[in-house]
Amino acid sequence: MQRLCGYDRRRYWLVNGWCIRFRVHQVERSDERPHGIRYSFTLHDIDGTRLLGFDNAHGVNQAQTYDHNHRLGATYDIRPYRFRGADELISDFFGAVERACADAGVPFDFEAGDVEIDELGLEETDDEP
Repeated sequence: MQRLCGYDRRRYWLVNGWCIRFRVHQVERSDERPHGIRYSFTLHDIDGTRLLGFDNAHGVNQAQTYDHNHRLGATYDIRPYRFRGADELISDFFGAVERACADAGVPFDFEAGDVEIDELGLEETDDEP
C-alpha cells in the first residue's frame, strides 16, 4: 500500500492529450476501506472531462463496498470493483485505460518523462462523475 501512496497527485500525459490522475491517501481501516487507503485513479480527455475512473470515495448504490469503477463513456454507471491488492489495482486501471485508448482509436503512449504533481488534493476530486 505504501507504494500506492507514492502515486498521490501524479498526473501523466498521453500523446493524444489525455491525462491520468492519481489521488491516494492512507486512512484508518474501516468497513468501507478495509485496505486502509482512499484512492481515485482517473482518465481525462483534453478538456478535463472524466472518461473513466477507479475509486473508493463513496459507496456503490445499496452495496456495502466502496471500491468501484466508472466505465468509459458512462461514468455515471458505477460498478463494484473487487480490490485484490495494490498491484492488481494499478494493473486493472492501466488495462482499462489501454482499452479506452483502443476503443477511441488513439495510441496508448505516454509523453516521455512528462509527469506533473497536481496541486489539487483528493478531497477536491472525489465526487467527479
